[in-house]
Amino acid sequence: MAALRSICPEPRSANAGFTLIEALVALALLLAFVSVLGPHLFYARRIADRIDGRIAAQVMLRTILDSPVDRSILVNGTRDGETAGLRWSVTSEPMFVDAMAVRRDAPAAAAPDKKEEPGAKRPNWIAYHLVATVSWAPGQMVSADTLRLGLGADE
Repeated sequence: MAALRSICPEPRSANAGFTLIEALVALALLLAFVSVLGPHLFYARRIADRIDGRIAAQVMLRTILDSPVDRSILVNGTRDGETAGLRWSVTSEPMFVDAMAVRRDAPAAAAPDKKEEPGAKRPNWIAYHLVATVSWAPGQMVSADTLRLGLGADE
């Protein structure tokens, strides 16, 4: 008779646990939640990747614009390159504004205590419009523009 007895002394503990149907329902609910949230998580991941590229591009753009510019390079036009997977270009073009330009044939007003040497020539400063662009993926780019002073072409 001892062999016919249940291993569990209480009948309640014999029914503890999940049935196969309950486990399958829980798994189906979990899969439904994952299938609904999965595309959103994937999209959030793509946004985060794009943000990383955009931040890196903006840091590169700030570095390009904040770095000292060799004023003789301004006349050459366009410079470009690639650094750490970021493609960049800097374009410069002279800005000729009649209202700001000093006429070359007009005599320059010299300070009364300074005497100008007969052969001395005043530098011809020109404003250059710089446009810097940094791209981190096809169709993804940031750009900024600024003004810099450079010597004219006849200097």
